[in-house]
Amino acid sequence: MTSKTKLIKTVYLYLIAAVSLIFVAVGIGRILNTGMKYYLFPEAEKKSYYECNNQPPVAAVISKEGATTEQKVQIDELLADYQNWKENQTGDKCIVPARQNNIVDAMTMVIIAVPICWIHWMFIRRSKKEENEE
Repeated sequence: MTSKTKLIKTVYLYLIAAVSLIFVAVGIGRILNTGMKYYLFPEAEKKSYYECNNQPPVAAVISKEGATTEQKVQIDELLADYQNWKENQTGDKCIVPARQNNIVDAMTMVIIAVPICWIHWMFIRRSKKEENEE
């Protein structure tokens, strides 16, 4: 193998190992962040999920007076949708799924990056061992 090929192989192995190590660090950091927000700073977590705070548009005052039958049905549907949003998008019903989604994303990142880092690091060690034997 030429020295240029060895250099390219070495740079590639170290680059992939470094990038995958960064992904491991970010994934573990996200898990720690979520855990700290849950156990130590629960109020910080409530503000961090946009979906939980994004209210649907509702007219300030809804009155059925003078409304047609079709408009009354639409008003009832709007109020039912708002009630459904209120039950499912506030409090723990909103925060728990968002928290779990964040943890799943972070764990996926770690589970994928650790083997990639480990495999490339084994190639690096083998390459160094072969160089030392020569």
